[in-house]
Amino acid sequence: MSKDGFNKDGYHKATGTKFNKEGYDQDGFSRNGYDENGYDKNGIHIATGTLVNTAGLNKEGNYEATGTKFNEEGFDKDGFDKLGYDKDGFNKYGYDKNSFDKDGTHFVTHTLFNTAGFNKDGFDKLGKNKQKLTSNED
Repeated sequence: MSKDGFNKDGYHKATGTKFNKEGYDQDGFSRNGYDENGYDKNGIHIATGTLVNTAGLNKEGNYEATGTKFNEEGFDKDGFDKLGYDKDGFNKYGYDKNSFDKDGTHFVTHTLFNTAGFNKDGFDKLGKNKQKLTSNED
């Protein structure tokens, strides 16, 4: 018995058929001949009839336009760039590169100020930045 529940003859242990509970055979294709992402054995997508899906991704998950997992704007299919940030500068957990969320709350301190005492815009409680200048003095 293989780790995915199919025996050497291609029958699934739990279902007793050539398909698992999700409806896929031991090669990962449905009764209709498509994998879970809608591609057939030749890499043709069910919705487009081409080698890419409606989002422009091929069977391997690469964009046709770039040949990589990132689109022309530099974002993957989930909307994140190579560093893991979306177009608004937040990661999948909702924090920016300085660990502030969209409301300005810091990940570590759970306040509007980081451990060094600066807010998301780089100012302390007195309104001064790291150079000790206020926003009006910059």
